[in-house]
Amino acid sequence: MIIADIDQAGAEAAVAEIKSAHGQAVPYRLDVSSEGEWEHFGTWVETQFGAADVLVNNAGVMDLGGFVETSAAQWQRMIDIDLMSVVYGSKVFARQMIAHGVRGHIVNVASGAAFLPSKLISAYGVAKHAVLMASQSLQVELRQHGIGVTAICPGAIRTNLMAHGERHGLTEDRRDEWRADMASVQTGLAMAGPEKVARVIERAVRHNWVVVPVNIEAWIGYYAIRLSPGLIRFVTTHLSFDVLEGLLERARPVVNRISSRRSRA
Repeated sequence: MIIADIDQAGAEAAVAEIKSAHGQAVPYRLDVSSEGEWEHFGTWVETQFGAADVLVNNAGVMDLGGFVETSAAQWQRMIDIDLMSVVYGSKVFARQMIAHGVRGHIVNVASGAAFLPSKLISAYGVAKHAVLMASQSLQVELRQHGIGVTAICPGAIRTNLMAHGERHGLTEDRRDEWRADMASVQTGLAMAGPEKVARVIERAVRHNWVVVPVNIEAWIGYYAIRLSPGLIRFVTTHLSFDVLEGLLERARPVVNRISSRRSRA
């Protein structure tokens, strides 16, 4: 296994964890938003280990903000990391698999946000919906080569995603406070950790699934937008940042209790 990440220390920590469980892994520093670095990475993998058989595109960032208030530069950052990294990686390793006759699999981690319109995470939702459609388009293209493609669409998962996100339209001090609040809610209330997503990915590759929501909230979004798109648009129209902040304030005591129990466990 190769752990590629722009955060070299993070990649090395993941490799150490894998090795402690008697697995084999190596770290690699990769800026996923750079097409040139993807090309170099693909060549390095092929030279060192032969053609890859499974690629998991998992890199992502999540900023909060409306369509209008999110600047062009902020839009570009989200598109580069959340969408174009998937495009670059999939192209490089799909070509590699085809050239070597490998009946491999490409897994693209989208999001439950790909199913629903939202004025709270416009750029993120757009990027993840594009990942969902790109995965399905790639799946029908690569099927003739025996290569599978899956879009994994998780709901709320206990990760550091929100801890590194931005809330556009706030002062710097308020952004830091907001980031801390959202990170605590994500880690405190999320019903599953990354281990669950990993298990789903393993099953998706084994059974060649195409679109796979993870967690109940993702499944609800998956079906709700199909059953009543008008109702979903009505509900999300009334979900504002003021409403969200009120919910966060009410949830804080619950989050603190859950976090305390987990720290004692």
